[in-house]
Amino acid sequence: MDLKELGTVDPESHWYYRSKHAGLQRALSDAGGGSFDRVLDVGAGSGFFSAEMMRSGTCSGRVCIDPNYADSQLSATADNVFVREASPEVVGSCDLALFIDVLEHVDDDAALLRGYAALLSPGAFVVVSVPAFQSLWSGHDEFLEHRRRYRMHEVNRVVQDAGLVPRTSRYLFGTGFIPAWLARKVLAGGEAKSQLKPLA
Repeated sequence: MDLKELGTVDPESHWYYRSKHAGLQRALSDAGGGSFDRVLDVGAGSGFFSAEMMRSGTCSGRVCIDPNYADSQLSATADNVFVREASPEVVGSCDLALFIDVLEHVDDDAALLRGYAALLSPGAFVVVSVPAFQSLWSGHDEFLEHRRRYRMHEVNRVVQDAGLVPRTSRYLFGTGFIPAWLARKVLAGGEAKSQLKPLA
């Protein structure tokens, strides 16, 4: 969860985050991933997804990296590490890496992914999630300072350019595409703000 949306919704109970986590777990399973020692959560924000993977037993420890962490958010225990930058030693100790809604924030997405991939332990799994379809661009993207949205072939190309081999690819929330597209056309040109709403 992006740090800019902390306090807007509770990811522990919000349908969007619960559904996204379930979809990511299915994709990881379909790609042949089982249990892991340590997950690297790049651009982790609240660390929701890596926390859920620890709770589900997918991994036993995590490293959350986000350059926007405040001093009060930095910490390090045996199982939970929160840092602004990662060292090669820390990245190399991880056998699963999450890039959940990260690549759309940087100018050179392949370079960011390539830099981390080169440091991961051999055979590590990498999970990438990005916002889909430029036609869904809205004030929500501007609020979160996105650079772009992706089609599946575009993100697969970024993954390959980073020296990784795609195992499985899919769109999440496919049934919501048409309602989302229509809503964003109506709201086109709206102010830059989060479109996530708390549950009633």
